Amino acid sequence: MVDDEPARRRLRPDLGLGRNNGLLFWAHLVWGLGFALQIAIWTLFIESLGASPGQIGLVIGAGAVMRTFLALPAGVLADRVSPKRIVVVAMAAPALGALVLTQASVWWHAMVAAVLIDISGLAIPAVSAYVAAAAPEGERTRAYTYIFNLSIAAGMLVGPAIGGWLAELSGFRLVYALSALCFAAGSALLLLLDDLRPSGGDAEPAAGAARPGYRELLASRPVRLVLAFHALVPLVFIGTTLLPNLLHEQRGYGLGTIGALGSIGSAAGFGFALLVSHWKPLARPFTGISVTLALISLAFVLFITTGNILLVVLGYMLRYSFSSIWSLLSAAIAEVTPERLRGRAYGAGELGVGIGDAAAPLAAGQLYGAGPTLPFVAGLLVAAPLSAVAFLVQRGHAMAVPATVVPEASDD
Repeated sequence: MVDDEPARRRLRPDLGLGRNNGLLFWAHLVWGLGFALQIAIWTLFIESLGASPGQIGLVIGAGAVMRTFLALPAGVLADRVSPKRIVVVAMAAPALGALVLTQASVWWHAMVAAVLIDISGLAIPAVSAYVAAAAPEGERTRAYTYIFNLSIAAGMLVGPAIGGWLAELSGFRLVYALSALCFAAGSALLLLLDDLRPSGGDAEPAAGAARPGYRELLASRPVRLVLAFHALVPLVFIGTTLLPNLLHEQRGYGLGTIGALGSIGSAAGFGFALLVSHWKPLARPFTGISVTLALISLAFVLFITTGNILLVVLGYMLRYSFSSIWSLLSAAIAEVTPERLRGRAYGAGELGVGIGDAAAPLAAGQLYGAGPTLPFVAGLLVAAPLSAVAFLVQRGHAMAVPATVVPEASDD
């Protein structure tokens, strides 16, 4: 008789992830629906408040700048204190941001909201370290994919279409009110998590031993390589930030159609995330990273060259499949860092992501003002070379896991 225990585990309420990671999955799903409702209309709403393309980029980049400054301290906290406390507070902040958007009347009000929404990024080091500790080593890519990708993708299956339809029917503000409810409900579920603390997080180092820190972390070449990808991959968003504006203003697509495209793309992203989590060759971090970057490169080619609805649909499917890259990058960090340094590693990774997240929309706004397709050309010029480098990294086995990170004196 064939053993179907793995299939039975995946049918449990915790999806075989364990109690705490299962709770993280469901909390992220509800929270992610709030994100999904407004993602397809976000830049269009900012524009409706009187913002120019450059000001749209400034609004989107504002939250990323704040998150960048706080990323390293967040990584230290993830190694030292209760991740649950960090996660609950950081992921509740977007509810306030969405409420601000329901009352926004000028474009800079959206900047205040963007800062509050992006505070959720401070939870990433804590969540990432929590997942790595709770999941067996061979299951980490699957756990990261379920929690960071599949949970959000499930909401994205319906959220963009509903948000676009409601915005067209009743205006933007109703969408943001519903988003606030989802953010609040998802954060409330996180209160049910066990209050796990990082291994050795509260312990003082032995006499004469170096305190774990960023200098020790960066002594490892594989760690530096993974962190470099964290900094460079977000620059791909130069080519995605103003996609709704391109379709609405240059291709004549309505808000409802743009929302529906987001849901169709999310369905493809959901399927691709399942493939990443269950097909071992694609679950190898740098193989998957190379493939996702190749997919979004092709999407950029389609957005640059055509407004044909079928090819735009294909472009959206490829663009949303790119979302799996974040679970692959998280798994890559877990592979090359010891548990005592993981919070800092994810904090350093979030610093790189924050820098890219801040730079990408600013660059996109300036390029779009010069020519509507220029951001997509820039995105292509980032994604395609990175895909080739990731392929070469995996092929050269440059990601061999070190037994330890070389210790050096450190200060935070």
